[in-house]
Amino acid sequence: MSSGVEADIALDAAVIASLGLIRVLGGAAGLAAAGTGLLAGLAEERAEIRARRLEEIRHHEQAVAEVLDRNARIAALASSARENDARLALPLPLEPAEKTAGELVAWCAEADTALATAEEELATAIATAATGRIFAPATESLKAAAPAASPPPAATTLATTLTRVLARLLPDTTEDDRRRVTEAAEQAAAATTQGEAESRLTEVRIRIQEANERARRRRDDRAAAARFVRELATHPAAGDVRARLAEVAEGAAAFDEKLRAEAVRLVGDLQRQAERRYVTTALQEAFAGLGYEVDEGFETLTADSGEAVLTRGDWSQHAVKVRVDDARQIRMALLRTEPAESDDQRRLDVEREEQWCASFEAARERLEEAGIHADVRWRIEPGEQRLPVARRRRDRRQPQARQRERDR
Repeated sequence: MSSGVEADIALDAAVIASLGLIRVLGGAAGLAAAGTGLLAGLAEERAEIRARRLEEIRHHEQAVAEVLDRNARIAALASSARENDARLALPLPLEPAEKTAGELVAWCAEADTALATAEEELATAIATAATGRIFAPATESLKAAAPAASPPPAATTLATTLTRVLARLLPDTTEDDRRRVTEAAEQAAAATTQGEAESRLTEVRIRIQEANERARRRRDDRAAAARFVRELATHPAAGDVRARLAEVAEGAAAFDEKLRAEAVRLVGDLQRQAERRYVTTALQEAFAGLGYEVDEGFETLTADSGEAVLTRGDWSQHAVKVRVDDARQIRMALLRTEPAESDDQRRLDVEREEQWCASFEAARERLEEAGIHADVRWRIEPGEQRLPVARRRRDRRQPQARQRERDR
């Protein structure tokens, strides 16, 4: 391998999952705070260890998603309680970035109990108020005709049944669905026979079932929107979509397919950015450990068309240009920083190529330990062709170091 090498990159499944989780949590700091160490131990040779670590990551990621779902449900219930002038004891939303998977699961279990109680209380209060409004005209008529008279037993039984049925309506249904259910309930209350009342109650139950299905879909959409908003929080080009999704996450309407597709695309961009950053950081650490210096601008490797330069303290005439394409391919080329003008310089080229070959193989082993597999697509053996010449952008070494190299 001399002037160039091109290799395909494949990331370990545990690395990909970890980066996805880091993205959702909002950065590696959250993972460190939780003490999970999800990227540790990737160099383990036994497949079962890798499989277990991957399962741990997926478990943590699922726990994060469950927390975000509960947070969305808390927001929906709080909004419904305000609209119906009701007071509820709701758990506070949880920030998952600072919690372990076990802590997240435990919080979800506690939140589920509190949410079930709050939802039942709110649904019952709404149903009782609705039943009271529905039967109020009939009660007032009875009082006007005979002030001391009580409602007939059949009406009382119907009111009790209707209250129980209406309590099944989820409190975060839309106003339109609630109106449709109320209309069917009013028809049931106005029934003149037992058979007619039962038939109308069946219609109430059907409308409640349909309304609840739509409410659950909106919950899922709100939770999905909340996850998208979180993942897009640091995306530089997601301002408009993020703002629209934030509104959706707070509201009750599902976001449309166009918005969903755009959010999915941007989240995919985030994942690719995270993978590219991981690859470039691993490259930097691998070659730094082998004595190479990273020229300024290495961080530009995180851009689609970014490239950087590697140098060594004992190299005065050579450098390595590095390019990473979307964390899927790496291209590296050994270059001369000035033309070779003598046979001695060309022999030095071959020595540098051999040195670079050994460094590249050592770096591949270090990348493998970090969960990055590099399969070489093509390479040129030392001495097969003359090195291309490219001017270095900047030599940041001290003048004394450069002079020592020239004196050798």
